[in-house]
Amino acid sequence: MTDAAAVVRKVGGAASYGYLAMAGVPRSVVQGAVRSGELRRVRNGWFAVPEAATDVVRAVRVGGTLTGASVARLHGLWLLPDRMLHVRVPATASRLRDPGDPTRRLEAERHRVCVHYSRSPGTGRSRDPLVRALTEMFLCDPGDAAVVAVDSALNLRELGPGGLAELRANLSPAQRKRLALVDGGSDSGLETLLRLFCVRQRMRVRTQVRIRGVGRVDLLVGHRLVLELDGEGFHTGIEFENDRRRNFELVQLGYLVVRISYKMLLHDRERVEAGILALVRRDEHLWTASRVRPTPTRNAGPCAG
Repeated sequence: MTDAAAVVRKVGGAASYGYLAMAGVPRSVVQGAVRSGELRRVRNGWFAVPEAATDVVRAVRVGGTLTGASVARLHGLWLLPDRMLHVRVPATASRLRDPGDPTRRLEAERHRVCVHYSRSPGTGRSRDPLVRALTEMFLCDPGDAAVVAVDSALNLRELGPGGLAELRANLSPAQRKRLALVDGGSDSGLETLLRLFCVRQRMRVRTQVRIRGVGRVDLLVGHRLVLELDGEGFHTGIEFENDRRRNFELVQLGYLVVRISYKMLLHDRERVEAGILALVRRDEHLWTASRVRPTPTRNAGPCAG
């Protein structure tokens, strides 16, 4: 007899009576799984395994499919701050419900739900595949959030060449121009944001450049302007000391090092970008006649990347 819970796990953690029936699971088996605790009823006609992701269950309660940034988060992608639950529903959907209580009507703003009305197939699933979810990110936000997510997906190998081609095919010509900005080399969304700024300002910028004697730096603008991004957590102990050693080695080699924190970039972005632009306009990113790259020592050397 078909294992109802196993079928539900394969489709993202939640499924409807209709889907289970198509998979060959009789209602009597579903009801037996509910009685035994292998499944729980989360909405009329919908069931989830106990370990189902909270956002998957909440999307089902709304009456749709988890999508966009909410799915990207489940893949562990680096994302810009987003407190909304993203749910894809049929274009004709009208009876949407509170994600915490399906007996009450949805109040999208108060319940922090971003509803994606869609004519694409698959709204009967509990969770969109990653490519569909990334497509919805491009449709939902005209800014850099989707580019940051795709960069992260490529870097983490959650998205391969085939998935990238499928994503491109889903997008409009204008959206494809944004997709063309991804490179997959950034270790974090902070790097992606700064890289995009540099590209738009027509600066020469490279990600994760290896410098002999130092290791990889986050971004290298021009010849010598190193941009290092600090994550949301504060660096302490060995990590703190290693950062300072790297800075010391880079300065000895003639590089200009600028460290930028998570809060600086996300909450004071214009000032950070203006500061970088000012440095570039003063040619601080270049080796010049008065600023010659020093001869490498035994332990450190010039950029090899």
